[in-house]
Amino acid sequence: MKKQIAKRIVSATIISTLAVSSLTGCGKTVPTSGSADVQVTEVETAAESTVEVKEFRIATEGAYAPYNYIGEDGQPDGYDIAVAKAVDELIPEVSFTYQAVEWSSIFAGLEADRYDLIVSQAAKTPEREEKYLFGETAYSWDLGAIAYAAVRDDIKSLEDLKGKTVTVGVGSSNASFIEGWNAENGNEINVVYGDGDITKALLDVQEGRVDATLVSPVTANKIVTEQGLQVEFALRNDEEPQPVFWLYANTPENEELKVLVDEALRKLVESGKLGEISKEYLGADYASKEAVESRVSQ
Repeated sequence: MKKQIAKRIVSATIISTLAVSSLTGCGKTVPTSGSADVQVTEVETAAESTVEVKEFRIATEGAYAPYNYIGEDGQPDGYDIAVAKAVDELIPEVSFTYQAVEWSSIFAGLEADRYDLIVSQAAKTPEREEKYLFGETAYSWDLGAIAYAAVRDDIKSLEDLKGKTVTVGVGSSNASFIEGWNAENGNEINVVYGDGDITKALLDVQEGRVDATLVSPVTANKIVTEQGLQVEFALRNDEEPQPVFWLYANTPENEELKVLVDEALRKLVESGKLGEISKEYLGADYASKEAVESRVSQ
């Protein structure tokens, strides 16, 4: 639950002045008690004001570590959630709750009003922009990669995928990308769709059930390292680092929330806090385009 702020305004001649605020939750207002440090020479009058706290429900996949996953306490965790909690702290008038949702149904749930927004590395696409609201401030920058079995040496670029089978998560940004690229390049790639579980996709690649998959190297490298998979990666040669934004249901309330979140994210970027969160969860700074480009050029 989040912050309710009650302020005592002292209108009198005072020896020292102190503004006292109290944080409460669950929509309740709790008056502040008097302070021993405040001395007044006349009768004090008190007025209380409250900040309405609105709860917003955040959905995340919960199966895309280290961006999002289920922690040991059974609750959503990861970079996406850590950023959302840091944003939450900067906006007194909102409170976020979190729930894990399978990627294959995450957008259907948003449209059915089971939650208000998605914080789950959802890339901005023209199709999504027609239906949903996107933030203006990116909270991470992604580098795309092609994952293939380590025993192969015939896949190093998108052109090499022609005549091969590539798996992507249904409804994912990688699916949108490869569909568009395929259409512009002769439709020579056989695209098959999974449920978005990157571990399954990498296992399919390792075992030869498919030739390749498109991945975030951050997530895929973590899984490959932890599970000892025989999979390697080639950075895609088609694009620069791509921004990732918060995605909202298209409602008037979310229009207002989006403005507040964008401002909070800008503060986190400028203060360096977002970069710190990225290093903690992702192992390096993916919080700005400059940080990613600097590392890639080295």
